[in-house]
Amino acid sequence: KKTVSMGHHTKSLLSGVQRATNGQVLSNARPASLCRGITRFSGISVTPVTLRASAESMLEYYLSLQQPGGGLKGFDDPCHYCKLPNALVWNGRVTEADRMLDHCIHHFLQPNGDFTSQPANSHFAPQAEKTLHWEFYDFYSYLNQWWITCGVRLSRSDFVGKAFSYVERHWYNPKASCGILQAPLDGRYENCIFTSAHLGFTMLTMGQHSRAISIGETIVAMVAKQPHLDDRLVYYNRFNDEFKLLQSFAPNDDGVKLAAIIDGKEPNQCWWSLGYPVAFMAHLYAHSGDPQFLATAECILEFARRCHPDVRANIVSHKLMWGAGLIGNLTGKREHWDLVRDIGGHIINHGQVEDGRVLNWDWEQGTDYGEAQVIDQTSEIAYWFAVTARQMEQAELGGRLT
Repeated sequence: KKTVSMGHHTKSLLSGVQRATNGQVLSNARPASLCRGITRFSGISVTPVTLRASAESMLEYYLSLQQPGGGLKGFDDPCHYCKLPNALVWNGRVTEADRMLDHCIHHFLQPNGDFTSQPANSHFAPQAEKTLHWEFYDFYSYLNQWWITCGVRLSRSDFVGKAFSYVERHWYNPKASCGILQAPLDGRYENCIFTSAHLGFTMLTMGQHSRAISIGETIVAMVAKQPHLDDRLVYYNRFNDEFKLLQSFAPNDDGVKLAAIIDGKEPNQCWWSLGYPVAFMAHLYAHSGDPQFLATAECILEFARRCHPDVRANIVSHKLMWGAGLIGNLTGKREHWDLVRDIGGHIINHGQVEDGRVLNWDWEQGTDYGEAQVIDQTSEIAYWFAVTARQMEQAELGGRLT
């Protein structure tokens, strides 16, 4: 496993923090010994300044590889670019993000509005034509929607409408008002809470408010139906068109099932799949004021807090940090901010290495897929760090940062 001295990394990142503050002591930074949840790590507290310094270090590694056309030297698959444009926008690198979208449109956008690594003759390309990232292939339209939301932020009307129409036509299930994965609407698809949150957020970004709220109400219903949050500490992500949760799968079942069932008693779960519904519920509550969305978000967070301690010490909990920060800003509750500090502290003080990337976790080393995992996780964390930094600043101004 690739490792780096945490002492060297801490020193390097602290130097970045000092540059960001002109060498001044941070008024909102606390000694690590006083930061609940990251006392097992040394050196860096989780604050807006340290989150941004960490994110900047992540992005600088990859921006050093950006070519004039917007692509990255040595990275030629759609999965390498999934999260980076949004991360760049939120971290103030708008020109670099726009150039990167130029690259994605030129190399990956198909006439039907899909994004694939190779030209495809179908609205559901085989994996060899879609992406080398097998998880992204199962969550087929996931990658597409990241570029749609970034395109809206950058006023890219040259592709957003076409790309959104493709997703809406093939990956939205109007019968259950939800997002689907594994196969499009004319195939053997599965409904999914996580995928619905991603699609709902995309709908909200596109101004499709009523449809986003309808998807949100489906998520509310499916979280309310969870039968084993307490007795077995298990959360189910998949459901059928009759709104029945899928609680088991055959060993030979097609598709990626590692995110279908979260066993909170065990480490190394797909904690990220809990975070997106929390974040989407936060956005819907901010948009509508409907308390059912806030209640559902807090239900998922309450479940997460009771899960295995790994949920607070795993870099793939980043979306949970994002969601907890949004709810923390809305409610001012300490337990949500504790989760933010725990997860963010683990990433900064353990997951991130000196060159900026997030390498200290169980990624598949020595393979193209593994290298894709690293760029995907590193760039996504840079995005959530920037968003969380703003949530902390807003909460502090409003007296809700506890």
